[in-house]
Amino acid sequence: MSWKWNENTVLNAIRQGNVQKQLNVIDELPQPADVWKVLDDRLQICRKPRSPRLILVEKVNDYEIYISIPDGKSNCDFIVWRYSPNLNPPVKIPKHDEDLGSMYVDLKKKDRKIDEYLINATFKLLRDRWSVNQIINNYFNDLSITLKEEIRKFLVTLKWIGLQEDANYPPPKYLGSKMTLAVYALLEAGFDPKKDIRKILRF
Repeated sequence: MSWKWNENTVLNAIRQGNVQKQLNVIDELPQPADVWKVLDDRLQICRKPRSPRLILVEKVNDYEIYISIPDGKSNCDFIVWRYSPNLNPPVKIPKHDEDLGSMYVDLKKKDRKIDEYLINATFKLLRDRWSVNQIINNYFNDLSITLKEEIRKFLVTLKWIGLQEDANYPPPKYLGSKMTLAVYALLEAGFDPKKDIRKILRF
């Protein structure tokens, strides 16, 4: 398979079953300085030669997160993809403004508790490195199963985006997942995910 991953090659790999399954391989996010080591220890991402692979890392019902290897930004780089037969298109690289930002804003409209605590959950995930289960149990345990699943979809996607940023732009030289966290601080302040974010942040 070509390492030039795009929506078609990823979708074909998923449909043909040409994927590795390593679900729940990373629970709590490692500290930014440890991300390369953890990625290599658990997924062999940094080892050469970097043979082309598509790995299923998260699954929430029919919503799945994959990472594809390799890419050229760093020795441990990967691309995050989301997949669901209910999405249009079914496979896409999740973007902060178009996808995750909209998920965040839409989730906050669904329940008062989500509106109040989703920003806390985002900080706990990316800054404090809590696991997704710990976050849901701490903030959203009394919500319906359906709402908790929607929150989980957002958080597992954000988790892998945060890992990707720490791998590509490792602190202290770069901001890594701190840049990711800044997006949601701006959204919480009322910035529009589709109109405002890219005017302020480049990612």
